[in-house]
Amino acid sequence: MSRTPVSVKAERALRDIGLTEYETMAYLSLVKSGELTANEVSSSTTIPYSKVYTVLDTLEKKGWVDVRGGRPRMYYPRSPVESLRSEKTRQEDRFEKNREMVVSELQAVYEHREIKEKPEIWIIRGEDNIISRISETITGAKKELMVALPVLPIPLVMKVIPMFQAQMDRKLQVQLLITKEAEKSLPDMLVHLTEVRTRDDMFGGGIVADGHETLLFLNQGIEREENLAIWSDHVGLNMISRGYFTYLWETSSPVKRD
Repeated sequence: MSRTPVSVKAERALRDIGLTEYETMAYLSLVKSGELTANEVSSSTTIPYSKVYTVLDTLEKKGWVDVRGGRPRMYYPRSPVESLRSEKTRQEDRFEKNREMVVSELQAVYEHREIKEKPEIWIIRGEDNIISRISETITGAKKELMVALPVLPIPLVMKVIPMFQAQMDRKLQVQLLITKEAEKSLPDMLVHLTEVRTRDDMFGGGIVADGHETLLFLNQGIEREENLAIWSDHVGLNMISRGYFTYLWETSSPVKRD
């Protein structure tokens, strides 16, 4: 029998994954020994003999243990990698089945009772606070950033460029929409870091990140003294913002890279 110790953390991890206390004991006993009869599993653990066959049969059904027929039957462990893969698939299948049941029955009840949502909507005041929120929005994005700026305040642009550079390593898709007037002050570096398009005019500006959060600028230049912005994770607002940006984007002209 192997004398390699198994940490308490490893045992706890198996329990957290979904194995019972007896199932964890049985699997670890088999991992340490390689192959055992049910009687030997019971003797090497605190699992009562009256329950050990049930425990081992359950482990077999879950994909943690294999059995070789004979008298007596021999039990041996599947590799942790294979066992975890089987467990993950089993739990995902169970979750999906339960998800369908919950959604099909409870969503209708939820909507019928007209339960009100409480989305997060924040009004942000001041240049520093707005720039801080811009930074959080850009660095927190996982897949895509849609940025619309009627004007390009140079101080802001110089602060944003390093953020875009850092995100490029994560293959984040960045779309920058500006006016033709703003194109006159567009740094060449931004053209290489993002996909840029222009249009004659634009009503307001903002950022949509991953389709999950929206930051709207309530005036055209965020270097002004009285600056206001709105941030929200409201589903409806995000859908409208993303759809409007997409419409503007598809009807705008690409800026070619040199």
